[in-house]
Amino acid sequence: MKDLFEFLFEKPELRKLTKELHETMLFRDLSHAELDRVIAHAQLRSFKKGDHIFFEGDPGSALYVILKGNIQILRHVHGKHVVLADLSKGMFFGELALVHGMPRTATALVTEDALMVCLFRHNFEAVIKHYPKLGTKLLASISRILAKRLATTIERSVDNKR
Repeated sequence: MKDLFEFLFEKPELRKLTKELHETMLFRDLSHAELDRVIAHAQLRSFKKGDHIFFEGDPGSALYVILKGNIQILRHVHGKHVVLADLSKGMFFGELALVHGMPRTATALVTEDALMVCLFRHNFEAVIKHYPKLGTKLLASISRILAKRLATTIERSVDNKR
């Protein structure tokens, strides 16, 4: 009975990965108690090389944090797939799904078998509702990282025009 309770409520597979989660860009500033609250709302997902996590134009529903493996973020431009980013352990993607309801702006392709933590929008909203300070902390972290990504994109765009 204890094993069933752990399977249903305690998410033992994620609890074993607390150290790895604390090393990720998104969760590194959280306390152990805060991370436990996020874990209670998250899921662990594995993908094989060649899997598509989502396609450009799909409804956005979740953020993914990479614990193992590599992911390419691709965009279909003028009949070709353009690699926007190569992501690896500790990085995350899909964050726009948490902050707005627009369709996916790119495709996510697994280029090396991957293990990821998945946080769906409705679960993220539950964290914000029940733990507003934690929700604010997560949103601030996402905002900082998005700002860095935007600055890098602008810098590359300017460099390409020179």
